[in-house]
Parts: sequence; C-alpha cells; structure tokens
Amino acid sequence: WPEEASNIQRLRTQGRPRLLLVAPDSEAPTTVECDEDWIRLPAEDADVRVRISTLVARAARHSQPPEVKGDGRLTFRGRWVGLSGVEEGVARVLCEHFGEVVDNDAVEAAASVLRQPTPNALRVNISRLRKRIAPLGLVVRRVHNRGYVMDVD
Repeated sequence: WPEEASNIQRLRTQGRPRLLLVAPDSEAPTTVECDEDWIRLPAEDADVRVRISTLVARAARHSQPPEVKGDGRLTFRGRWVGLSGVEEGVARVLCEHFGEVVDNDAVEAAASVLRQPTPNALRVNISRLRKRIAPLGLVVRRVHNRGYVMDVD
C-alpha cells in the first residue's frame, strides 16, 4: 500500500479478505470493513501470519447470511432489527435464499399473514422491510418479472 491500491476494489468485489502491507513512509489506509486490515512494514513474518489468520477468521464469522430468529428479529453481523409479522415472513424466505432470486409466488406466499396479499400491499411491506434492514447494510432488490433478492448493500 499504496502501490497496489488499484487491486483493492477488485479483491473487494470478489469478497476476498485483504491485508494491506503499508509502506513505512505512507499514510495508513482508512478501512472499516471486517474483511480488510493493514500492517505497517517492516513487520515480522510471525506478526503478518497472525494478522492474516485473524483476518480470515473474522471474515468467515461475518460472512454468515442474515437470520430471522422467529421472535420478530432479523440478525446480521451481530446486530438486529425488529420486524412486523409480514416483514418477518418475507425476510425469512429471502434470508433462506440469501443472494439468490426468490420468485414472486414464494414472496407472496411468505406474506400470507395478509389474507389476500395484493401486489400493492406486498410492495408496501417490502418497502418497509427495506427501510428496516438498511441500517444493517442489507438491501432487497426487485428483479423484474422474476422476484426479489436480499443481499449486502
């Protein structure tokens, strides 16, 4: 760092943990991601190995998908938000298929707390779910004519 800064975005996109080796006279990078850390050179090999193993363990721990607990909460990376009954049903099916498209019929079935979920009522509840989960760094995206997908923002 910073000579190979151009590689950082590529590695982030791939979801790979990154240990930045910072040149002695360079400014330390600012990073808040759980799968990224840095160490200033020169560094002992043992220190680098420990930093790498810690980084890999932390990244693995934080890569768990969100989970609907069944008690009105959705948890992700050690944090949680409260959900209404409809939001909980929709979030459960989206979490079970995290990062994958869930077809419209399955999402409508998950919203079955509504007696006859109209398309408008479903959109309203998904909009509310989006707002609730945004502080956790999660998003729900609509895939035109297919369904919805929950993913990391």
